[in-house]
Amino acid sequence: MKNISLIMLVIACIFTISCKKEKHNADCGCNAPTRVTIEDTQALVGKVYYSVQQIANGYLFQNKFFIKYNEQNCSNCNHYMIICNESILPQQILNIKNDTSQLFSVKFAGHLKPICDKVFAPADYTYENILLTKIEVQ
Repeated sequence: MKNISLIMLVIACIFTISCKKEKHNADCGCNAPTRVTIEDTQALVGKVYYSVQQIANGYLFQNKFFIKYNEQNCSNCNHYMIICNESILPQQILNIKNDTSQLFSVKFAGHLKPICDKVFAPADYTYENILLTKIEVQ
């Protein structure tokens, strides 16, 4: 009887350990706390595009709107921001889902939040989520 109880306990432990738990990480993604705020007064201008499939150092970002911003005094400083709230985008930008070769220059503001799948890129590249507060086609 002792052996049966021990075997049942071992089986229960193995079953419990092997079950994958869902990842509920509040430290990343579009619902994460804001890390940096880009104010409207900063008047940043970037390029918005739609990516059907973008691979960044082994990580796949599919069917996402991005804003790519290049710092003015750093020609190689590229910031890629995945747009969290597509509902704020004007129809003109939403239409680029049908023609992914189109890019628009946009003035934007919003809250930067960390992505969950960390991208290992050169030090002057960043990948983040952005919750837009304002976007205007230039």
